[in-house]
This record gives sequence, structure tokens and C-alpha cells, in this order.
Amino acid sequence: MTVNKEIGMRRHIRLAAAAAALSAVLATGAAAQQFTMKFGTATPKGDQNFWMEEFKKAVEARAGGRIAIKLFPASQLGAIPRQIEGLQLGTVEAWIGPTSFLTGVESRYQVMDAPGLFADWDHAQRTVTHESFRDEFLNLGEKKGVIGIGIYTSNPMSVVSRKIPIRKVEDFRGQKFRVLGSALEVEQMRALGAAGVPMPLVETLPALQRGGIDGVRSGIVVFVPFKYWTISRQLTEIGDAYIVPVAFVSVRWWKTLPQDLRQIMLEEARKLDDAAYKYARKQHQLFRGLWTKNGGELIDFPEAERKKLLELSRDVGAKVAARNAGVKAAYDKLVAAAGATRQ
Repeated sequence: MTVNKEIGMRRHIRLAAAAAALSAVLATGAAAQQFTMKFGTATPKGDQNFWMEEFKKAVEARAGGRIAIKLFPASQLGAIPRQIEGLQLGTVEAWIGPTSFLTGVESRYQVMDAPGLFADWDHAQRTVTHESFRDEFLNLGEKKGVIGIGIYTSNPMSVVSRKIPIRKVEDFRGQKFRVLGSALEVEQMRALGAAGVPMPLVETLPALQRGGIDGVRSGIVVFVPFKYWTISRQLTEIGDAYIVPVAFVSVRWWKTLPQDLRQIMLEEARKLDDAAYKYARKQHQLFRGLWTKNGGELIDFPEAERKKLLELSRDVGAKVAARNAGVKAAYDKLVAAAGATRQ
């Protein structure tokens, strides 16, 4: 064999080996299919944002590069109704927020707005994560195109009013309050002599500034990041109910994922039930300090007034639930879980 032939043969062998290696890389890349998860929420910062950020870190670390989770806080994917429509259509893969906003999709989600079910914040958390309630509740919307993968309690309900500060139950009378979105919340406002006006978060502050509404029922986790103290300096924590966010995913998108990737997500989401709750508790204290630091007044609703409020709205949950058999079944499940976890 001549020197030139030997050199040519060696070159051919090297090229063949390189081609084989490239084919193996391409085959591996094809097998490790890439998925994208656009994850939205309405808040610019807070416990919902913490949930998304921690979920992204944990899932991407375990998924080995198979999924890219892209976060869109502060309604960057559109107002809440548009994001929920995206979930159903599969154009938005995930969203986290209070279940009240999905009552137009699945009416049973509104049971979480029932007042007076929980003795305190800890009791609310034990209830919504209880084995007799959690998974069944998260799956209520599956036939409507959405399912939940995580749940926790965020904040006690609070109110701000630009018209009359809420220091007693009578102060609610005659005022229009923005509520999250459920018929149950509207009914409760009616029981207190007020009007409940469902409204997306991005529309709420401008409506309050214009006088289209007199006040807002939500949590301090919303009032501080959006600087509500510029409109109303008085914030009253009434604690008749708790904001309960759920991390929802699109069923259309979820079904395209391999089983092991779904399992990773479910496991990491369950871990965040407790982690997000603990984060919310700590941040609640921070936000209380920021409210007063910026000139706001925190009104602790007197216990006598809170009892009066709960007495007036005691039957609201059962009354609204009785209108629909499915809602009643979900409400009864929640009441039973609250009873099982009461200490």
C-alpha cells in the first residue's frame, strides 16, 4: 500500500467515525424532545411569583434539558380572562392564581370563597391540602381544559375603600367592592349591604382611581405591589376567608408530555404546597410593614365586628352551593375537610 493510499484510508475512517458520532448526537437530540411551558400570573411579585420561580428551578433541574419554563408575571400574557382562555385552548401552558377567576369555566371552584369555614390561616392550609380534598378539587376542571397541580393558602382577605374606611360591618353598606369573580363573593357583599363587582386585576386600580368602584376585596399581597396606598391609606384585614391560589396547566398541552415529565412536575408542585404557604406567611409580615412605612394605616378588624360579619354571611356558602348539585358536592367536601382538620 502506498503512503498516499494509507493516508486516504485513514482520512476516510476518521470521516466515517465523525459522521457516526454526529448521527448519534442528532438521534439523541431528537429523542430528548424539547417542550416549552409559558407560565403566567397577574401579580408582579409575591407568593405566586415565588411558586413559579421555585417550580421552574426544580423541574428544569430534574428534566435534563427537555423543557424550558418561561415566566410571565404582571399579566404579561394578557388580562386574567385571556390567560384562562389560553389555558383552555393550549396557547398558554400554565397559570397560577385564585380559583375564583375560573368559576366561569368551572363553577365548583368558587367554593373556596365561602366565608367562615376556617378558624385561622393554618387551618385553611391544612384543609385545602388534606388528602380527602386536594387532588379531587385540583381535577375539577379537567373536562373544561384545565387541571391543577398545586394549591396553597396565600393571604387572609382584606379590603381597602376610598370612600369610607372599613372599621365596622356597617361601613360596608352602600359601597361597591371589586371582588375576585365568583357568585359566592357577590352574594356575600350583598349580605353585608354592599355590591360585589367582579373585575380582572389589571382593571381594578384604574377603576378605583376613577370612582367606578368604592373599594377592593383582595389581599395585602396585591395591595402593596400595586401601591394602593396612593388611593386609599386604610387597609382592613377582615380574615373571613383566604385567597387560595392554584397552579393550573392546560389539559391539551399536558397530554403531549411524556409520563415521567408529568410525574416530575406533580412531585415538585406538591412540595410547593407547603413551601409557598410558608413563604406567604413571611411575606405577609413584610407587606404589612411596607404598607405602614408608606403612610398607610392597618386596621385590625375588631373581633366583635368580625363575629357580626360572619353571622351575617354564615349561610352564604350553603345558599349559593344549593343552587347547583355539583357546587354543593364540592362545598360539602370542603366543609368535611375543614371539620377533619380542625384542632
